[in-house]
Amino acid sequence: MKKTLAILLTLALLLGIAGPSLAEDEWITLRVETYDREIAGLNVTDCWQLKYAQEHFGDPNKIKLEFVSYARWTEGDLLTTALAGGTAPDLCLTYNGGLVQQCIDDEGIWQLDDLLNTYGENLKAFLGDELLTYGQSDHDGDGTPEQWYIPARRISRANVGNFIREDWLKALNMEKPTNIEEFTAYLRAAKEAKLAGENTSPFSFGIYAPDPLYNVRRFTDAFIDFTKVTKEDWFAYCKNPEMLPGSKEGFRWMNTLYHEGIIPETFALTDNDQANDTALIMGYNGFFSQQPDQPWRTDKNYQIELEKNVEGGHWVTVNPFKNESLGGKTLHDMYAPAGLSIIIPLTTDEKTAVAAMKYLDWMAIPENMFAMQNGIEGINYEGLTDDGIPFGVKSADAVPDENKMHAGDICFISNGLCYGDDAKNAAALALPFKGYEDDVVASYADALTDAWTQISFTVSIQADTDYGATVKSAQGKFLADVVSCDPAEFDAVYDAGIQDILNSGAQQMIDEFRAAYNAGNYRGVFPGDL
Repeated sequence: MKKTLAILLTLALLLGIAGPSLAEDEWITLRVETYDREIAGLNVTDCWQLKYAQEHFGDPNKIKLEFVSYARWTEGDLLTTALAGGTAPDLCLTYNGGLVQQCIDDEGIWQLDDLLNTYGENLKAFLGDELLTYGQSDHDGDGTPEQWYIPARRISRANVGNFIREDWLKALNMEKPTNIEEFTAYLRAAKEAKLAGENTSPFSFGIYAPDPLYNVRRFTDAFIDFTKVTKEDWFAYCKNPEMLPGSKEGFRWMNTLYHEGIIPETFALTDNDQANDTALIMGYNGFFSQQPDQPWRTDKNYQIELEKNVEGGHWVTVNPFKNESLGGKTLHDMYAPAGLSIIIPLTTDEKTAVAAMKYLDWMAIPENMFAMQNGIEGINYEGLTDDGIPFGVKSADAVPDENKMHAGDICFISNGLCYGDDAKNAAALALPFKGYEDDVVASYADALTDAWTQISFTVSIQADTDYGATVKSAQGKFLADVVSCDPAEFDAVYDAGIQDILNSGAQQMIDEFRAAYNAGNYRGVFPGDL
């Protein structure tokens, strides 16, 4: 397939150095996937960023851009269906690594070396050779990896943020907890004191259906006994941390909190997200865990909304989940340097595939990236610092609908705001959060403490493709059961749930992950090596 695509691109170059020739009045349509995060007033298929890109990229190149919207949290399923049905956009993006690997295995996407080398000069400069290797695979076995997808560049790799109510700590005359025992004491004291009245529910928690253990392992990892975990085990059980030695006690701890009324009774309901949001902004909760800047984000600003409802309400970072078997390290999982994956399906014809690569390359030009990520001075932000970083960034509800935007979902070659170098990027993390800069800086500092890079593999894991969704479904049921079951039945429920997960395909995944590790086909960090 590599040779076939090379021939196609060579022919294209012979026909015209700028790409496949078009008649003077001939336009092509480029359909580009983007995410819908349900930001009020933002129509991602008819937004300011689309109009900017159309004017500055589409019109000069006779390319009509169309944005195709997929719901962010179900994008993997939606894209899988679209690819199978031949209706996928010409330029697709996904966080579903298993889906991308399946596309490579099935040769259902364009092999991108020639497109990238011919039309991606700016894109290559922005991403760099090392990052591009994340999108490479030696599919044909000739010893030379091919470029199958474009990995977005993560600007900040921090993933885990834990937040506590500073005003509740003051009301309880308690210091910020530094370990699980102190943290548990805080939760119990807040519940006993009914700091939010009868609605007091100190621990905000819900099951994230697409990956049920995503919001759990940041707690249960603190209970893992790393004296009994080898590096090989860490990689073999990368999708099943609930099976590592010691994790069981982490789930028992959550079961105890549930039965003390600290975790909400509704945690397992599928429509619990809105209830969680309401509880956080109304001040019913005393702790939650999401991404490091989540309390201050413009799309869901829990801090500002909390202040409207609770005088003096204040979220601050907290870092209590010490793992004693690692000498008190507070483990945080950290993103790999590669973000989402960008692919071009084979249903995209040659002319449009060239247009897709040109669009990515245009997006990588600094002035274009700046505009697509930041919008218009005086509307989306007040002005620029001496370093060229926007200040006074407006929240989504403070911007007219025609100017609402979401940088990462539309300028998707960069997962995070990029201002040219690491120092500026770091300074920019807190700058948009006027009045809360110190809180944001402290949260990122905690999120990068004792951080281990998430695991990935450089070969296809067929068992993950075959059973991954079934295993996650079983993990969701397991989580609901072990947190809510009668404490006297916990051990039996836990053991039965683990066996159900193994029977759903996890055993095959564990075996294949182990084989890939032993063959050296892996990326990531073992916390025991920190």
